Amino acid sequence: MSSTHVGRRVGLDAGSLRLGLAVVALEALLVAAYFDLTTATVTEPRYLVYPFVWINAGVWAVLRTTPRPGNRLHRLLGLSVAVGYFLVLLAVPGNVGLTGDGPGLAGLRIAWYAPGWGPILAFDGPLVRFYLVPFEVVGYAALAYLVYATVLTVSRGALGGLLGLVTCVGCTVPVLAPLVGLLGGPAAGLVTTAYAWSYDLGTLFFLVSLGLLYRAHRRSGGGDVGDHG
Repeated sequence: MSSTHVGRRVGLDAGSLRLGLAVVALEALLVAAYFDLTTATVTEPRYLVYPFVWINAGVWAVLRTTPRPGNRLHRLLGLSVAVGYFLVLLAVPGNVGLTGDGPGLAGLRIAWYAPGWGPILAFDGPLVRFYLVPFEVVGYAALAYLVYATVLTVSRGALGGLLGLVTCVGCTVPVLAPLVGLLGGPAAGLVTTAYAWSYDLGTLFFLVSLGLLYRAHRRSGGGDVGDHG
């Protein structure tokens, strides 16, 4: 089966496919340049791929989705739900939160890691704190955008996006740990296994959630940029 035929099956024309391949090539070049110019070493090659899976899939879904125009109240409802959803996705694993320390010195830090993982933006202030990883921010923003588009189409369709709450990297462990603890004994070793596979599971759940939200939007009457009648 040719790449052109595959592209048509997923709604991409030849030009879009060429652009996609160019983007992937550029991403690979950025990763190679990072490791060539720094002393960093590769320990788990798959971890270099996952950020771009999140970013590329999220951007693709956003570009393929056009929110249906609605009245002002409906748009405000959609925006409120989407922003709340985005903040919850960041708050559950602790990427954002309140410090509760009262007035004090604020500190902003930037950490340079492999493309996709970095640059990480961290802030620890007197009231709020955040720790933002680029691929997580892009992925969660894409989910929130699809929630917004779906709310504009039919409010109940956004319920499918609740699965996104378990897409956050590392969230799989807090969810599984209490269940493992109830089992006790040797089963407690499953926690270590869950941590070892947290990024793998997080990426899987992210893609499933993105697909469900995209499909929910399409099934509820929302089209995409590739639909013309």
